[in-house]
Amino acid sequence: MSDLKTLFRPRSVALIGASRDTKKYGYWTAKSLFDNKYEGDIYLISRSGGEILGHPTYPDIMSVEGDVDLAIIAIAPKYIVPVVEQCVEKGVKSAIVVSTGFGETGAEGKEIERQMLEIARKGGMRIQGPNCMGTYSAAVSMNASIIDLAPGPMSLVLQSGNFGIDLNFNAKARNLGYSCWATIGNQMDLRFHDFVEYLEEDDISKVILLYMEGLRVESEEDGRKFLEAARKVAAKKPIAAIKIGRSAAGARAAASHTGSLAGSEKIFDAALKQAGIIRVDSPNELLDVAEAFSKCKPAQGKRIAILTDGGGHGVMATDSAESFKLEAPVLSEATQGKLAEILMPHCPIKNPVDLAGTPEADMWVFDRCLDVLLKDPEIDGVVIVGLYGGYADLSEEFRELEMDVAKSMITRVQSSDKPVVMHSIYAPQRPECLAYISDMGVPVFDSVKAAMRTMGALVDYSENRNALQEEAQAELPALPADRKEKVDAIFGAVRESGRINLVETEAREVLSAYGLPLAECLLASSEDEAAEKYETLGGKVVMKIVSPDILHKTDAGGVALSIDSAQAAREAYARLVANGLNYKSDADIFGVMLTPMLPGGVECIIGASHDTTFGPTVMFGLGGIFVEILKDISFRVAPVNMPSCRQMVEEIKGHKLLEGARGSAPCDKEALAETVCVISHMVNELREIAEVDLNPVFAWEKGLAVADARIVLHPND
Repeated sequence: MSDLKTLFRPRSVALIGASRDTKKYGYWTAKSLFDNKYEGDIYLISRSGGEILGHPTYPDIMSVEGDVDLAIIAIAPKYIVPVVEQCVEKGVKSAIVVSTGFGETGAEGKEIERQMLEIARKGGMRIQGPNCMGTYSAAVSMNASIIDLAPGPMSLVLQSGNFGIDLNFNAKARNLGYSCWATIGNQMDLRFHDFVEYLEEDDISKVILLYMEGLRVESEEDGRKFLEAARKVAAKKPIAAIKIGRSAAGARAAASHTGSLAGSEKIFDAALKQAGIIRVDSPNELLDVAEAFSKCKPAQGKRIAILTDGGGHGVMATDSAESFKLEAPVLSEATQGKLAEILMPHCPIKNPVDLAGTPEADMWVFDRCLDVLLKDPEIDGVVIVGLYGGYADLSEEFRELEMDVAKSMITRVQSSDKPVVMHSIYAPQRPECLAYISDMGVPVFDSVKAAMRTMGALVDYSENRNALQEEAQAELPALPADRKEKVDAIFGAVRESGRINLVETEAREVLSAYGLPLAECLLASSEDEAAEKYETLGGKVVMKIVSPDILHKTDAGGVALSIDSAQAAREAYARLVANGLNYKSDADIFGVMLTPMLPGGVECIIGASHDTTFGPTVMFGLGGIFVEILKDISFRVAPVNMPSCRQMVEEIKGHKLLEGARGSAPCDKEALAETVCVISHMVNELREIAEVDLNPVFAWEKGLAVADARIVLHPND
């Protein structure tokens, strides 16, 4: 576990660079520490001497008589290295460097970071930042930032102080606050995974929020540490994240802001999903899910009931359900019968349940219908949409009645084990009854879409937790014991010949060493051998040129299909070699490969690549021309076990093609998942591999076949 106790629960804090100048960070931070009544000792370090805010100062940290757990450093970069040395000598355990002008500015700043980190690590001191806006901890009433933060159930770790300000304006309006809050800037030392690990054990934190521009990556292990930490913590408490930089331009901007390295955005998205993290796109969405996770009961399923006092809002909610992977099923006969006893005959009760003007005559129908829906064993959650909170405009009697009904509904929600969220067009006005409902555990949103999206996030997290548990408990694939020995010999021969591209025959040998079933493959080095090999195989065969200099065989005219005789094989050999030399005159041609002609099936692609953030990754999608045109693919960080591999097969948009289209037989999705699983473990074991491309893979009703295979190694350092 990452021990950040002295960062979030320090017994004493030294502010280095404290100032009486009201325009400087050193003044703002000092004022924040005192105004928030930090529970520990505060030492103000200032070369100017005198008092600041009525408190004495010290010329340097070595002049402080007591122990110092945490140092907040707010001085110019050119002075900082000796100060870090003093902190280490003093025995400081954690430091926050809020100053800017380090690695985000270029080589000179990166060198200062390097020196700081070297000194800190020798002394066992951890550093947050630099280029950050400080830390907040409700546990010790410490606000070591310049933002007015309040206590609450959320914890936020972010790379942008400005984003923190933006988010906090909205959080205050919702009466939400933080247990822990940290801006981590350049992630010189402490990184996202350190904070995620710490927050796992923070009992006050009900939900962890992340604002990410990118992970600081010095090796692939940095990305994997985050993935491992997030996966472990998400099994216990929800994590939601905004990850900016989806576009190429956005990724460049993020890199220039914090010095982050941008890997593939699709892979980053897959990694967040793989870790069980809920990804959102805006500050409002982040707070929406945070509010729901901190207030609502966990979702046990995706079947929701919609309760509305307006038909239009009910239809909007129903239309939104599918978008957020929710189901709004027709209510059971028993439940409809109970609702019919409560409502007027004209009220729709199948789902949505539309009160259709009834509340004006009897406000208590909200409460009684909610009770019926919460007790329905076939319903997993309730979304209330419409006008609740606005009836008070009709009269003082309605205002009191709305409050009484709200109290009763909250009692029912609190005694139920199902989540309830609400939409009201009056939410922005925050009338008394809606404020009560929100404060007592039912989040209230000002749009139907937000309410439905948030219920969807509750369901997503529940499914994510189940998937994490299933993946962790899954058996590893059974791989041949001698696989490494065989592959080492193949790779050794390839590198000895000065290559990193394996020819297809070699790639097939690697796949076979990992137990993947492949059609018989014979290599001919002359026309006569081609005829001889054909006689061995018989039937119809495919012939392909084999050359490390010709990777795209079709482009070079290096493939011949439906060869059905020895003479045709002899002629095809001569033609393929001639085409290859015409394509590249100095190509090193090993010969021509013969394999049986495969029956048609759904063309898929299974591959692997090396991501700059997470290392080996695995990919699945529709193959052939589809992969180039549709780019309908799914990713995971390798290795993954069968539960995740089945998800990969199911989540591509074209998965219905695998289930059988227009009367065709369904494909063997289990065989596809098994192959993805083996490839993922193979590339995780064989870190020499840079790329794997199996395309096409023909998927049949029973089994599959790899029609073309390519493997590329990393260059030697």
